[in-house]
Amino acid sequence: MATANVNGTTLFYDLVGDGQVFVVMHGGLGADHTMYRSLDPLAQARRLLYYDHRGNGRSSRPALETLTMEQLADDAASLIAQITDEKVILFGHSYGGFVAQEFALRHPERLAALILCDTTPGQLGEGEDESESKGPPPPAEFIELISNPPANDEELAIAMQTMLPLYLHRASPTDLEPSFAKTIFDLKAMNRGFELLSTWSSVDRLHSIILPTLLLVGSHDLFTAPPQSYRIAGRIPHAEVVEFSESGHIPWIDEPEQFFKVVVDWLNRQ
Repeated sequence: MATANVNGTTLFYDLVGDGQVFVVMHGGLGADHTMYRSLDPLAQARRLLYYDHRGNGRSSRPALETLTMEQLADDAASLIAQITDEKVILFGHSYGGFVAQEFALRHPERLAALILCDTTPGQLGEGEDESESKGPPPPAEFIELISNPPANDEELAIAMQTMLPLYLHRASPTDLEPSFAKTIFDLKAMNRGFELLSTWSSVDRLHSIILPTLLLVGSHDLFTAPPQSYRIAGRIPHAEVVEFSESGHIPWIDEPEQFFKVVVDWLNRQ
């Protein structure tokens, strides 16, 4: 485990395995990369780069206004530049998928391939109809969390623990409890994340992403339903979508064997 000074802040990161760098962008905001260490099986053929976004996890807490989608993408670019000169594979899950899209738009020369997992392209784009992105309504517990946010980080941690069953379809919440217990939650970062998402969209820019792109989504995802992945794939020239029929928001936990096979096979074809 290590830290790197980038763009006026300090990012916490860890490297696992050998080979081409595979960057993991965690979701949240307001969480960290702890849960994503269950992606370690990919390190058999790649060098996984885990890190915490600025203002999240074990990374530093710069002024909250510096936490923007563009800055998060630029932070990742600066961190990667300190680790490798080669093109990397970028994996973004949930909110990390928003940052990954922004990265691909701002720093395409640094990427060999893009993998977006259970995410969305944000707000509606030009000419888009709301029905195009319509999925099931978010769970009532999630709406309650947004509408009446916890008072502090400790209450946020408790709220996230109670929401564990909503993230999974086939797996048991007990599979995630150990990593959630080690996760550092940050209420200010979570609230800032929702604020950014209220105005952010990649829809009208996605056509410029011309590198190989894989969209992964659980058929039973209650937060970023499959139509969101198809919104993205329909606008990226070389994108394909794989749905996991027995998965929710975290398919590598619900269907690990199938998930890792799909990712490794796709990467081997690129």
